[in-house]
Amino acid sequence: MKIKSILFAALVAIAFSSCDKIAGPGGTSSITGTVSGINSSAGQYETIEITVTPGSILEHGDYFIINQLSGDNYYFYFNNPVWVTSADPALLGRTGVQIDFSYDETNFEIAAKVDSVLTANVGTAFNVSTNGDIITLTATEMGNIPDPDDVTTSFLVDVSNQGQVGSVGAETPMTDMRVYLCYGENELFDASTKTGANGAFAFRNLQIGKYSVYVLSKDSLTQEYTIPVRQEIEITADGSVVEVGNLFIQH
Repeated sequence: MKIKSILFAALVAIAFSSCDKIAGPGGTSSITGTVSGINSSAGQYETIEITVTPGSILEHGDYFIINQLSGDNYYFYFNNPVWVTSADPALLGRTGVQIDFSYDETNFEIAAKVDSVLTANVGTAFNVSTNGDIITLTATEMGNIPDPDDVTTSFLVDVSNQGQVGSVGAETPMTDMRVYLCYGENELFDASTKTGANGAFAFRNLQIGKYSVYVLSKDSLTQEYTIPVRQEIEITADGSVVEVGNLFIQH
């Protein structure tokens, strides 16, 4: 009799446990929600690189131009004192700065002279540093500065990082954003979907159980989508629709 009672209790336990559902596919319930966000962009400091050449390649009267976010725009021209004619191209609307040179000076010596006049004239708008024959100007303010130009010099004057002002837009529905679903206590996602034109998403055919939904938001420092915005939810009845609300991200 004792053995029969034990067997009966075991069968009852199995019957009850078979009625419990764990989170996952195969059910009749759904999880729905929306994703919205703000389109934002981080500001950038403009960076200019000037690769300097030796005096033997420069000509009397050669010049290059540098612009600023605010204040005077400049042209820097090279003057060889052995010439009797003026080296100044006299550009209208710009401030001219003379750099004396000789044909036997190395690119490093020319770079040191250019560094000196740049620091003296645009040192407030740019941090100026020199490594060998390469001069780097890094803007002290964020913004899109009109591009510099090597003009008639043999230098290579190039923008290595385009400046821009940071911006923050209005909150809008996020279209075509990937949304992830985790079953139970899982940390890694088990299913994913994408939002529609109105930012809405849905996971269907789910069983009773606990779930978490998340979407990735942009990290303001790295500008990468690495920050999860997560919502924990639970389905408690078959045929139900559980609304997780809106997941807000930086985009």
